[in-house]
Amino acid sequence: MAFNWTERPEKREFRYKRRFYQAEEDKPVDKSGEDFDPDKFADRLHRSWSSKRMSQQDRNKFPLKTVIWLMFIVVVLVFFFIKFMDK
Repeated sequence: MAFNWTERPEKREFRYKRRFYQAEEDKPVDKSGEDFDPDKFADRLHRSWSSKRMSQQDRNKFPLKTVIWLMFIVVVLVFFFIKFMDK
């Protein structure tokens, strides 16, 4: 076996061929045990994505409340810095 530092090894392929195939057993099934319905799945997925997108948009807003708290903290830190530096 040749070992080379400069080249990547070739990617191995998976070449398994099934001997037996039964389409009835290979149908996708929901967690509840019912047959898989792509339309119901698409609706559920769309609702999930839209709720996540809305929550991300809410998080991306820079609220005024945060700015006020940051300014308050800075003012308090400056006050204490000045007070202790005078002594």
